[in-house]
Amino acid sequence: MKIFTTPRFEKRLKVFLKFRPDLKEKVRETMNHITSNPFASNLKTHKLSGQLKRYHSSRITYEYRIIFILEEDELCFIDIGSHDKVY
Repeated sequence: MKIFTTPRFEKRLKVFLKFRPDLKEKVRETMNHITSNPFASNLKTHKLSGQLKRYHSSRITYEYRIIFILEEDELCFIDIGSHDKVY
């Protein structure tokens, strides 16, 4: 599987980790889980609807999410942040 990130994701990740350095390891683990099995039950992955219908969301913690696009053999991380900011 090919894995990509968007410039927006890189910027938001940097800001997120500056704000929440305590979640650095959890973010890394979540991204690794998404890469290996995006629909693992612990990730609570679901397809979004409306204008975001191309995207999926996975849970980092109760409050924080990672947004990504999954198409055939490609995975692209789009956004990271609180539930309210990424939707």
